Amino acid sequence: MKRLTSFMILLASTVWITMHAATTKIYVDGIHGKDTYDGTLHSPIRTFEELQKRLLAADTYNDIVVYIRDGVYELTSPLVFDEKMGGNIKRKIELRAYQEEQPVLCGGYRVKGWQLYDVDRSVYYAQLPETLDGRQFFVNGQRAVRARESDAVKRWIKSDSIGHLTSDMSLLKWKNSEFVECVYREIWTAPRCGVASITLLGDTLVRVTMKQPGWKNCRNKGITSTRTPWYWENAMELLDEEGEWYLDKTGAMGKGRNVLFYKPYIWENLEEAACIFPVLESLVRIEGTKENPVCNVRLNGLQLAYTTWLRPGTNRGNPDAQNNVMRQNATGEGESMAEGAAVVMRHAQHISIDNCSFLHLGCNGINMEAGCSYNEVSRSLFYDLAATAIQMGNYKNWQKRDSEDSYDPEDKRNLLRENLVENNHIELCGVEYRSATGIGAAFPVSTVFRNNTLKDLPYSGFHIGWGWTTVPYTVNGDNLITRNRIQNVMVELADGGSIYTLGGGLPQAPTTITENYMNRTMWGQGVYLDNGSAFYHVSDNVYEKIDDYNVKINSGIHDIRVDGIYSNKVKNLLADKCDNCRMDSTVLFDKANARRMVDKIKKNAGAKRKFVSAWEVIPDKHIFELECAEMAGGAYTTSGIGTHVFDYSGMGFVSGFDRERNNEIRFKNKVSAGGKYVAKLRYSSAKGWNGKVMLKVNGKI
Repeated sequence: MKRLTSFMILLASTVWITMHAATTKIYVDGIHGKDTYDGTLHSPIRTFEELQKRLLAADTYNDIVVYIRDGVYELTSPLVFDEKMGGNIKRKIELRAYQEEQPVLCGGYRVKGWQLYDVDRSVYYAQLPETLDGRQFFVNGQRAVRARESDAVKRWIKSDSIGHLTSDMSLLKWKNSEFVECVYREIWTAPRCGVASITLLGDTLVRVTMKQPGWKNCRNKGITSTRTPWYWENAMELLDEEGEWYLDKTGAMGKGRNVLFYKPYIWENLEEAACIFPVLESLVRIEGTKENPVCNVRLNGLQLAYTTWLRPGTNRGNPDAQNNVMRQNATGEGESMAEGAAVVMRHAQHISIDNCSFLHLGCNGINMEAGCSYNEVSRSLFYDLAATAIQMGNYKNWQKRDSEDSYDPEDKRNLLRENLVENNHIELCGVEYRSATGIGAAFPVSTVFRNNTLKDLPYSGFHIGWGWTTVPYTVNGDNLITRNRIQNVMVELADGGSIYTLGGGLPQAPTTITENYMNRTMWGQGVYLDNGSAFYHVSDNVYEKIDDYNVKINSGIHDIRVDGIYSNKVKNLLADKCDNCRMDSTVLFDKANARRMVDKIKKNAGAKRKFVSAWEVIPDKHIFELECAEMAGGAYTTSGIGTHVFDYSGMGFVSGFDRERNNEIRFKNKVSAGGKYVAKLRYSSAKGWNGKVMLKVNGKI
């Protein structure tokens, strides 16, 4: 009742502070508008640069509603709401789609002027402005693959404090080797580090020198320190498959500096295709101060698309710890979150993001940093993100009380409290930075995560808390995680869960995890209460086809209550050295009266708005994620993550599969129209199969 009351007060106060203000209306039309117009319905302005000027010059007492007409708005810089021109306690600012139109805020550059480069390889090229930089490329809304080596390539290689030693002489032929990156998979992390140089060492060895200080930090992450590369990325010599691209920054390929190369799929016509190269790291920034937070800004019905994140390509790399948090302890920089996001919020209050779509992003969807309170993210779609959909809180100097990102900040204006994340659909996040999660939160207070759908993720669904047992407590508490549907997660990395928690809380503010439906967790747990977790009540959740434990309570944990474990199997873990922890027995689905409760939880879980399917969002989509495999013998698979996005996995997508000679897997997938499509299947067969797999498509071998 206390939690519900606080949200009722929040909503009532928001209405009261705006109900008497006058309203200024501004219309933006990227097709028919002109920036010299007065901004009315019939005389709209054209650009967001002009909109920024008008907002800055507007009366600070009047409410403002900006109606954005249909079209793609290619931003040259983020739209900024700060303490000077953002919303405040006296007025609200709303950016909304006009009627049912679908305006797109785009952070990318449209690539045109393609020419044939290599007829035998079917590789094309196009000139980019030399000032542009980015790490992603999209064709007709589909993420192209930065040229990389398959993980099937095997070579002798070892690691040391400088980088790698290998006997593979072919690396010496790579031009622009200083832009090559190595990607690693280390248990629950997937760090990246750039190559500084590749040189011959003696007669038989090749020295790969890695960039510093990134390599030093990647090598000093405990048991997840980098060892052998998972795969190599960003070399022109690796551009050998359809859908791959490469950016030549130096002109080494003979066509000038900053030239983009691409090998199209057979169905793609580059003269007609929408080719987007993202260059902005954020699209909207809502940033106040502790003294003057930005208040009452609303985004409604907007599509935010095509961003990048440049840091992994610098000398610092991406030494992720987990949840794509960068650990830089070796260089004394501590830990910090990925700062690229379509929407960045800091000291922002009463902000509403409703009915928006976050698509094709190079990092996070939304970052809420210090001082973000009383905000709401609802009815929104997050699809095809390089990292996390929604991240609450940074981790800079989190062990210091005087830090804005502290586990218990001295200045309570820095807290992240009473935020609402409700009715969102989150799918295919972490497609590049695999330790990212669907929803991450450092030290949330009195926050509600309700009726969200999270699916097809390489690591955990939720990642709540931080700190292990380093500090005796944190302010993380009084949160509610309820009625969420988490499906097909943990398909790339290990040691996480559908709902993962970390670090302590407060006895007077326990967090409740209840009535969630978890279906298919690969390489992890359903609910995973990891080191230091405290004061959680885990109640009445459904765990279906969880690869490891339904509920795992790790060591160093205290004050945990777990009941209502509904599952298709009995497998839970309560570790030693857990104080005041209680876990009830599992209730199997076939037990009397269990089915009614299971059906109720499943029915109520997940986003309630109907989100369109991927092929409706992207009409020209030709590569599909094979999903919902049916297997002989009742075993299951976590294949929905997509054989295109993660085709270099090397880890099995199939769990619990009896590898007898005549067993089979059936993948079912719908397509929107006839045409040419690609489904990639990679496998390793057991000895009993004699190295052979029979593949049938629509009944044909």
